[in-house]
Amino acid sequence: MDIRVTYQLLTRMPLLQGISGMELARIEERVSLQTEEIPTSHYPFITQGQNCRELVFLVDGTLLRQATSRDKLYTATEQLFAPMVIEADKLYGLACEYAASYRSQTDCHLIRISKKHVGDHLMKNDIFRLNFLNMLSAIVQRQEARLQPRKTGTTDEKLRRFITGCFSHDMGEKLLQIKMTDLAEYIGETRLNVSRQLNSMADKGIIQLRRKEISIPDASEKEHISA
Repeated sequence: MDIRVTYQLLTRMPLLQGISGMELARIEERVSLQTEEIPTSHYPFITQGQNCRELVFLVDGTLLRQATSRDKLYTATEQLFAPMVIEADKLYGLACEYAASYRSQTDCHLIRISKKHVGDHLMKNDIFRLNFLNMLSAIVQRQEARLQPRKTGTTDEKLRRFITGCFSHDMGEKLLQIKMTDLAEYIGETRLNVSRQLNSMADKGIIQLRRKEISIPDASEKEHISA
């Protein structure tokens, strides 16, 4: 990809927004910002539990993010679109492991920056550092919102809260693979109540139901699941 096009794309990247092209050029002297092409694949280039040693930017294309719960009772799959950065919050801290696996749904362009280069160069840029702190704050705030008790509220509220808590972003297609009995147990409801509420949501076009699967066709075009 032409370096001028690369810089235009980089200025739209999370964490890099607000940094001038001239400053990015200076960073390029020390850190490679060349894009890496990843073809469409059924195999992940990042796996859940893998140690995070770099910042990975999705410059162009669409990814599929798949996360399996620790108890192995459900799996959540969602589309992610460029521009975005993959799990920047896992670069530092006590548990530097990816929370999900990622594979390319379309041909993608990535930029990878090692943890060392982030510390040695990017963190010395005031705009990058502020963007990084704002992103971490937003992630923490979203996680706090998801920590509400799963077993309080109406069946509709509990279902929506649980489903949204399984995903990291609001946009794109989403798929939750879970048994009805396990879902009912998670939210403290009877299987019958859960079935009734899911069918009501399906009738409204919010979700689609298949055996052991709940899919959201496109959260940007349907009534929002967390509404």
